[in-house]
Amino acid sequence: MHRDCIAIRLRLPGLVVLGVKETARWIEVTAQYERREGVCPRCERSTWQVHQWRLQRKRDAKLWGKEVWLALFKRRFHCRRCGKVFTEPDPVCGPRRRTTQRLRSTVARRAREGTVRSVAREEGVSEGLVERSWVEAYAMVAAPSQPHVFLGLDGFCVRRPGRMWTGMWDLESGKAVAVVPGERQADVERMLERHASRESVRAVVIDLSEAYRQALELVLPEVAIVADKFHVLALAGRALHEVRGETRRPGNLAWLLQRGAEKLNQAARARLLQARSADPRLARAWGLKEALREVYRKKGWEEAAAALANWIEEAERSDLRPFRRTAATLRRWQQEVLNYWRYPLTNALVEGKHNRIKALKRRGYGYRNNR
Repeated sequence: MHRDCIAIRLRLPGLVVLGVKETARWIEVTAQYERREGVCPRCERSTWQVHQWRLQRKRDAKLWGKEVWLALFKRRFHCRRCGKVFTEPDPVCGPRRRTTQRLRSTVARRAREGTVRSVAREEGVSEGLVERSWVEAYAMVAAPSQPHVFLGLDGFCVRRPGRMWTGMWDLESGKAVAVVPGERQADVERMLERHASRESVRAVVIDLSEAYRQALELVLPEVAIVADKFHVLALAGRALHEVRGETRRPGNLAWLLQRGAEKLNQAARARLLQARSADPRLARAWGLKEALREVYRKKGWEEAAAALANWIEEAERSDLRPFRRTAATLRRWQQEVLNYWRYPLTNALVEGKHNRIKALKRRGYGYRNNR
């Protein structure tokens, strides 16, 4: 009788333990599946006749700091009706896998907090297994519990120069719908055809990207396209920057010009008033920027439509070329801008998710692939 041993449950459902061998570095568990019959994949009849036994060694999660190996006796059955020879299923590891699902889940969970290399060294597995385990556990987007109704669509840079990906997110649940390489119209069309339903989606928020708009009009012709509020106001901010031509830094005049008037204290307002009095073009540009912000304070669609039309006409009549260019852009996107009053949605959630992705990308500097 052994006085320095303990017994614990294997916790791999369906397996019967035949024997255990332990050394200072590893533990080997000999097992087989407890079912006595197999179901033929061709005729779907049960058969008990065993054609061949095979011994396979599979890696399991560590126990007490020791590697655990599973010596699994697998049977190849012979169907007495149709004559097909087939191998019994392996739900513990999966088809053609040399590791248990428990080990892959453990490795994937640890890879969320550590680097691929460190996890591979600590678990005694290859870096490729760590990457594949993480992709198996987290890269596949689960089917939604409810149909997608409101979606956000935006691109983000994966690698400079110019390698862009496109992400689509459910604005109600905050969960990812799809993330695909590229931001061309063809890339977005394929993503929408696969992940967006014409019957359920009612509105999609995008930036002012012509490729996104054309893809939506082709794949989801009945959906309401909403121009993101931040990107619309950013057009006026960039136009004001072109008029002023000064780099924005905290506290300087360019920074004060971009701030909302309601956010400035008394001293900052006096300083801004002095600068506007000294430069009429700057005062005109700042007034147009603030007027566009006022459009978004309108309560109803009709009031907003009138205010936006007045702003476009006023900007077109101005002698400020950047604002005339902005007015031309908003005239082309006028309907999408006004859809905000039908569906008051923004891409703030999408921008936040993509910022987190870019932060993770910087943390993973040096990896050879995008995973």
